[in-house]
Amino acid sequence: MTIKKNLFKEFIVRFIYPIFLREKASNETMISYLRKKGITIGEDVRIFNTRNTIIDTTKPSLLTIGSHVQITDGVKILTHGYDWYVLNGVYGDILGSAGEVHIGDNVFIGMNSIILKDVNIGDNVIIGAGSIVTKNIPSNSVVAGNPARVISTLEDYYSKRVHEQKKEALTLYKSYKRRYGTPPPKNYFHEFFWLFESSSDGTFDEESFNYEMRTGGNDRVRVSRTLNRYLNSSRCFANFSEFCKWCEESEELSN
Repeated sequence: MTIKKNLFKEFIVRFIYPIFLREKASNETMISYLRKKGITIGEDVRIFNTRNTIIDTTKPSLLTIGSHVQITDGVKILTHGYDWYVLNGVYGDILGSAGEVHIGDNVFIGMNSIILKDVNIGDNVIIGAGSIVTKNIPSNSVVAGNPARVISTLEDYYSKRVHEQKKEALTLYKSYKRRYGTPPPKNYFHEFFWLFESSSDGTFDEESFNYEMRTGGNDRVRVSRTLNRYLNSSRCFANFSEFCKWCEESEELSN
């Protein structure tokens, strides 16, 4: 039964979606469509939900998207406006509206963010969910808010995220056990395995761990950087059992 369901799902995705959703059928079809429209797009760009993402194609020469850009659900990128409609109603003028948008390399755009015209986003930028980007964003920064503003350098944010790993892994452990009445399986921590999983060559029995190690996809430099970083860093725990024991003891202390 499961095999039949999977085959049916694959049939829907491969043959039915392209008919009804056309360019929005998948990330690949959407990227191809945008490039054909004239938008410059680099490599390894991912649009998480093509059906709920709006990318302005009215003036494609105005938009450039770099490589390794993650565009999450509900994002809107605009290179023009129609606010002059109101001015036309009062003064009668027709006033064009156009502005370039340039998105650099290695950028994450959080859910439901809006990027307006006349904006340059640098490299290595994190844009928080729900942000309204109205001004340029410098490279190596983290922004959030309406209007979006710089809230941290990338270096400071990196230090914060490293510091929070054990705490957030513990939260994940406790929530799973509270919900299901049993400790979570190892693969539940596929984004936290650097805390406890050792390997001499950066390969693992858990395929989800290997998948995360290949985050860079076809970018050999990125994948190599991840591997080198893993091999030259230490684990907080000797193994998964030790990690679970720490979680149990931390849970007892918190009760």
